[in-house]
Amino acid sequence: MPAPTLFDQALDAFRREDAPEARRLAEAASREAPQDPGSRQLAATAAMVEGDIPGAIRLYGEVVRLARSPEEAAYPWTGIGRCHLAREDFEQARRAFQRALSLGPLLPPAHAGLAYALVSLGHHREAEAAARRARELGNEDIATLNTLARSLLAQERLEEAADLLDESLRRDPESPETRLLQANLLKIRGRLDVARKTYRDVVDRTDHAAGWSELAQMKTFEPGDADIAAMEKQLAELETDGSRRGRADLLFALAKAYDDLEEPDRAFEYLDAANATQRPLMPYEPSGDEDRMARIEKLFTRDFIHRFPEGGQKGLKAIFIVSMPRSGSTLMEQMLASHPEINGGGEIEHFARVASELSLKWGADPAFPELDEKAAAADLREAGRQYANLTTSLRLLTQRFTDKSLANFQYVGLIRMMLPDAAVVHMRRHPLATALGLYRQRLARGLSYSYSLEHIARYYRAYARLMRHWREACPEAFIEVFYEALVQNPERELRRVCSHLGVDFDPRVLEYYRTERPVRTASLVQVRQPLSQRGLERHKLYARHLIPAADMLEAEIADYEAQLEQAIAAPVDGAS
Repeated sequence: MPAPTLFDQALDAFRREDAPEARRLAEAASREAPQDPGSRQLAATAAMVEGDIPGAIRLYGEVVRLARSPEEAAYPWTGIGRCHLAREDFEQARRAFQRALSLGPLLPPAHAGLAYALVSLGHHREAEAAARRARELGNEDIATLNTLARSLLAQERLEEAADLLDESLRRDPESPETRLLQANLLKIRGRLDVARKTYRDVVDRTDHAAGWSELAQMKTFEPGDADIAAMEKQLAELETDGSRRGRADLLFALAKAYDDLEEPDRAFEYLDAANATQRPLMPYEPSGDEDRMARIEKLFTRDFIHRFPEGGQKGLKAIFIVSMPRSGSTLMEQMLASHPEINGGGEIEHFARVASELSLKWGADPAFPELDEKAAAADLREAGRQYANLTTSLRLLTQRFTDKSLANFQYVGLIRMMLPDAAVVHMRRHPLATALGLYRQRLARGLSYSYSLEHIARYYRAYARLMRHWREACPEAFIEVFYEALVQNPERELRRVCSHLGVDFDPRVLEYYRTERPVRTASLVQVRQPLSQRGLERHKLYARHLIPAADMLEAEIADYEAQLEQAIAAPVDGAS
């Protein structure tokens, strides 16, 4: 029998889980056969297992250059994608997996890796498609099942997600990732006590950082709480050996703990560290959103909005709840969903999808924006029909339903054109309270601008300017509700809203916390409880830390406070 080659020895070491020895032998084999990609591929994989991500990327790059066909190059590109996943650079991972699939479209691990990168970036429909394709091609591992479940949870397709998680748990009942997803599902469904116990069990067994993050949001910390010491100990260990995502989870959790203890300086120290850790994972350039909102304002003039009176889908009584995140939109939806004539739809993305298709069609028209009146009206009717079809299930029991997608504040003018019988409720909250709310919590949908006070302020300014434009261009299209006024006098404000929606006031909206329905936003714990004024002026405790945002939002703050004062003082017919 011939003596084993260096490559054979390297492969044997890899199978014995001796990654350093496997890499040493594989690199020696590659020096003996410098044109053979196989040894370098093994060396790269061993380097990744060893934790040398830069070295692994370099070696995979050499394999790409040695590849003898596009299909052969797809494998090292998949390895490069996995390296970027390991360093939690999800955007670079996405690009690497897409490159792999352009060369080898039938490679299951590349589809699975792409799905994970996409779900981590918040692109949930695309992640679902990639995960399903991976499974079609034979990738049935638990990680892919969980990625698919994550994408479905984000799209509020709870039954489908539950079936996948049951399958994952049958395969591995102790998987902490699967059990955390199951706890998330329980929390969304309002089973808070069971969810809390599941998170507790996961952290007690594994010290899982994401479990700590979730548990922290579901408890109130007291002085001397042993959980704080446990998290700080684990954080110290992660500083030298752990993921950025894990550190961010613990930092956000500790910020919540010290906020509960009324120690804002210590809490903000952790918040700054948490956001600095998270920022590289979600790169953001403010000018993109600023330019887009400016273009919307320029196009949707009052004349343009009212130019096509025969357009749109009449009779559809959708209720669009628009706002910045952390401004009370989930609370308003939960209140309205407690009304017997209104169904809560959640953060559905149907309008954005239809609006995008219409935008592409109109943008390709040489006459745009001077569109033919009859053709444009027909386009609006067709778009309205598409939206009606997408929301059919929400109207099975009631005519009216809510749609609180975060993107919808950008579409107020188009909503007015496409769905003339729809109603819009604009939830507003103090700019600094909104900024703090965004900065203090990593949101499930991964809002990239929320990890920098400067970026939050710039986004808020662009949002506030666009909403001022809607007030001037189509004030009849929406009603505005100040979060502070809603908390201080909920019946008065809800009577106003019900009148705007054309429904009778029903006292059940005041007992919204008794309504059982899925809620998956960051406010899901709060909306299961009666109203509290505790958080109304929480931002004042952090005043000195919020100075950079306050300076940038000086005009918006003055405008907000003046309008809030007027709104509270204004008489309302029928309010008690």
